Amino acid sequence: MNTAASSELGSRFWTLWSAFTASNLGDGLSLVAFPLLATDLTDDARLIALVTVFRFLPFLVVGLPAGVILDRFDRRILSMMAQAGRAVALGFLAVAVIAGFATITITVLAAFAVGVGEVLVDGGLPALVRDVVRTDQLEVANSRLSATQTVTNMFIGPPLGALLYGIDASIPLGATAITFLATIGLLTRLPGSYRAEQDDEANQESLRQQMTVGLRYVWSHPVLRPLALTVAAFAFVGSAGNAIHVLLVTERFGLSDFGFGLILATDGVASVIMSFFVAGVVRRFGYTFSLRIGIITFVISAFLFGWTTWVPALVIGSVFGGISDPSWNVVSGTIRQRLVPDEVFGRMMTAYLFIAWSMQPLGALVGGIVAERWGPEWVFVFSGTVVGSLLILGRPLFRAVDEAMSAPPTGDVYPVQT
Repeated sequence: MNTAASSELGSRFWTLWSAFTASNLGDGLSLVAFPLLATDLTDDARLIALVTVFRFLPFLVVGLPAGVILDRFDRRILSMMAQAGRAVALGFLAVAVIAGFATITITVLAAFAVGVGEVLVDGGLPALVRDVVRTDQLEVANSRLSATQTVTNMFIGPPLGALLYGIDASIPLGATAITFLATIGLLTRLPGSYRAEQDDEANQESLRQQMTVGLRYVWSHPVLRPLALTVAAFAFVGSAGNAIHVLLVTERFGLSDFGFGLILATDGVASVIMSFFVAGVVRRFGYTFSLRIGIITFVISAFLFGWTTWVPALVIGSVFGGISDPSWNVVSGTIRQRLVPDEVFGRMMTAYLFIAWSMQPLGALVGGIVAERWGPEWVFVFSGTVVGSLLILGRPLFRAVDEAMSAPPTGDVYPVQT
């Protein structure tokens, strides 16, 4: 688990880690609050899925201009502003629940507002990680953040959120807003400037031209293009399953709301344990071995969800799902940080998310339609089949990753083409 490497990450990293922890605890609280609130407001699976659709729609609507902003201004400050906006949206939704005027429409709009802030946070924080640790520490740093994200976002947050929701639906929403505000306070303690080096010639280009730099960069990159397209397939089926996961657990397997939180927590336990071993797996077996593990375990999880009604199988599937997440996410995040120059990182990141996550709203919508017509289990059968095919279709990606990452971490990057 490389404890020595972990202790050498430095105070700036651990300050960022603290802010990351607070933010993801809030995400974990809201992870069950949004779907549970939606199921209380409507029994239409399509409307329940619409909450997830609007949560990720901002990556399509504001993703590319957000990348320009991230490359022009201090990414730490932008993350703080985004967290403030998310806190306001969740605070308003909590008030709506308390006052009794909450509707599925208000819930959808709140999810959209939270998603807008998430674009800036998810686009900016990976750059901050690279700024506070050395290149050769990225795998360890990313694995520590992945473990923390999993513990707070899935292990602590969901069961706690479900428990608080059982007391009153407004409590996990308000608590999430408070954690986002706490994140702001922690980020103020992170010293230094986190603004990318400015390219005066590029800044003179129109907004449209600057927005397309990230897209052109990703699309012309021999690693990032196939990686983004592969993640797009992952995102489509993953979002389809996540949108109706609550229905699968509570209706098909017959568990309670609190049981739903515990299932998410089971996924989280497996994920955090795997997070501590990813760096070692990469060092011993290589990057693409870890990527393949992510695919295989996802397929096992999806088929267990789709083909069984036995609660122990649901638990086992959640364990495999938890193993899948860090096996893929830690490695893909490190690849981007290793290969992309700082001056284009924000636009690359939001363009990458634009491509990779553009399928999430569609996936959530399809998941809701399929679940409403044929049952939630068929969403997972379909998901496992699609992701399983990536073991064959993803071979060009695996070759490209092996070639790019076999070079020592000298700081060399793929050139920016403007």
